Amino acid sequence: MFRSEVELRKLFSNDRVALFIISLLSLYIEVMLIRHLGSEIRIFAYFKNLTLIGAFLGLGVGYLYKPRLSPLVTLGCITFIAVTTHPITGFYQISDFLNLGDFNMWEMAHNDVIRAMAGLLMLTTLFFAVIISMAPLGQALSDIFDRSQNRILDYSINIAGSLIGVWFFAGLSFETTPPTLWYLIATAIIFALWRWDTQKSLAVAVSAMIMIMALNHVPALAPLEQIWSPYQKISLHQFGVRYNASSGDTKIIEYKKLQTNNTLYLYMLDLSDKNRKAHPDPFPPALDRYHYYDLPYNFPNRLDDVLVLGSGGGNDVAGALRAGAKRVTAVEIDPTIISLGRKYHPENPYGSERVTVVNNDARNFLRDTDRKYDLIILGLLDSHTLTSSFSNTNLDSFMYTTESVGDMRRHLKPDGVLALSFQVNYPWIGSKIYKMINQQFGRPPVVIQAYSRHFIQGTGGTYFLASEDEKLVMDKVKADPMLSRRVEFGAKAVEVYKNLDAKPQTDDWPYLYVQSRSIPKLHLLVSALLISIFLLIYGFYFGKPRRNDIHFAALGAGFLLLEVSVISRFALFWGTTWLVSSIVISLILAAILAANATFIKSAGRVGYPVLYGVLFVALAGLYFLPLTSNWVVALYMAPFVVIGYLFAKSFNGAAAASRALAYNLFGALFGGLSESLSFVTGLSGLIILAIAFYAVSFFTAGGEG
Repeated sequence: MFRSEVELRKLFSNDRVALFIISLLSLYIEVMLIRHLGSEIRIFAYFKNLTLIGAFLGLGVGYLYKPRLSPLVTLGCITFIAVTTHPITGFYQISDFLNLGDFNMWEMAHNDVIRAMAGLLMLTTLFFAVIISMAPLGQALSDIFDRSQNRILDYSINIAGSLIGVWFFAGLSFETTPPTLWYLIATAIIFALWRWDTQKSLAVAVSAMIMIMALNHVPALAPLEQIWSPYQKISLHQFGVRYNASSGDTKIIEYKKLQTNNTLYLYMLDLSDKNRKAHPDPFPPALDRYHYYDLPYNFPNRLDDVLVLGSGGGNDVAGALRAGAKRVTAVEIDPTIISLGRKYHPENPYGSERVTVVNNDARNFLRDTDRKYDLIILGLLDSHTLTSSFSNTNLDSFMYTTESVGDMRRHLKPDGVLALSFQVNYPWIGSKIYKMINQQFGRPPVVIQAYSRHFIQGTGGTYFLASEDEKLVMDKVKADPMLSRRVEFGAKAVEVYKNLDAKPQTDDWPYLYVQSRSIPKLHLLVSALLISIFLLIYGFYFGKPRRNDIHFAALGAGFLLLEVSVISRFALFWGTTWLVSSIVISLILAAILAANATFIKSAGRVGYPVLYGVLFVALAGLYFLPLTSNWVVALYMAPFVVIGYLFAKSFNGAAAASRALAYNLFGALFGGLSESLSFVTGLSGLIILAIAFYAVSFFTAGGEG
């Protein structure tokens, strides 16, 4: 306990204490905005680097912009973001204005210029809000670094604060805390650090927080239950479908709808025998075995062991139990969705003794288990929410790759069946799935379009069925007239799938929703907008870059590209989750701290030629190294120690610390935009691009000219 307010003020006035807290606050606000904007406004989730680029630009501007900005600006901007992201304000329509539906594949499919311009204007407004919110924090850090007597030590404190900031927010996420608390914590840290005591400032903060809390409790918008899981915002709604029965009565079928990030995720449906018999009109007995969630169980010879990947709220698991499966393994990445399934699913499939629930990434589960199954069901997973037409790699990108199908095949029994389901809205998506199954099994899959007349019979989708037993699936089809009709119905689609020139996606190019190896037009449009904003700000406030500025910018660009590549590779083995990303970022920051310690101990005597030589060899090794095991992926962390030492050497010798940091962030901005080239080159191409940026940094190292 501090004896007096004077002692507390004295502590916060210490540069290194302030540096640590501001660094923590900067990363905390950065990841808070990344998560909140990505959850409420879909385009910020699909252009993953959008908020990150805004934060980098804001901090960089703060490092160089001399007129003072009050931290109240930060508070005002994050309040503005919190308010405008609420559905009541209409900013959530940005994606709709740009006509970015679930399956528009990054394209602007309409010619409504006014709506498109309105969407771009709202996007630009929020992007500027992110920039301005970070600028005062950049100024505060700039002041401390410009006074620094030991840059590398202070830079290490900066990294340590950033590390704590990442885990502080990750901890809040895994405790399923709501955004209201996130913003309150940010406000409390800002006030503690800058010690405002004027009534005016306090009134601004209190009013802002009241507005945020009020908007998050609008009764008209309140769902049955809303939870911020570690991965997404989940809303549960109660509904009922009225229909006129053949008896003349009006009946109601009740169901619950689950939304993730304001987008439909699933319906929790009661397809039990009891409910079907109570409602024979929408559930005619002749179709009992052929509805979407019942169809796959017609094919295996036995159902001793069933694996459901992406079990969600439990519909597929309930189907397995109705079909008589003896043992069901249900794999779901989001613990909150599992919890809601246990609590609300009308058939309570997760409560069955025959069901083992595994909270894990599906691809990681396949890698770790040695069990084999009679039936593997790859459901719709999260493919139309977090992994959507806009994303690079998100929650389940690596499940829909050729290598993933190979993993599933290896876990089938000799007569086991794979049932991969997908909502094929574009023929070339179906063609990709068709061809990757054909490639792995050595024969084409059987395709059944299992779309229902009404969603209460099952969500519906296209099944791609394959087995180790060459004749098994087709023999089942030939023996069942209903299945035969379903296969015949999809025959035209199969002919299209065969003839389309669509290349199957791979772990290196996991872009199911991108038709070909090209940068989508809308991605180019948004990138051009961001570059224009940067050039406008830079040209207005800052002068011509020097040689050393280019050096630090190239270091920043290479670093971010390598970081993106490493996170993607780790996701292959441990899942594309917040936890994995936090761990990877933490390992990178820890590597930088280790590099700083090595630099201090060696007095920076290692020269640039040696450092760059080791770095280029390491990066080349990563490019050619096959990803076959966890220890190989761990090798991806090795170059960051060299990179950290290299930056420390350049930073220690820079004429102006704040300018070096600013240009490093500006470079990271362009590195983030350059990630879009992976649509052409694949993820491995990011390593080649990083090598190119580090080559630029090598030729511009060692001078201020």
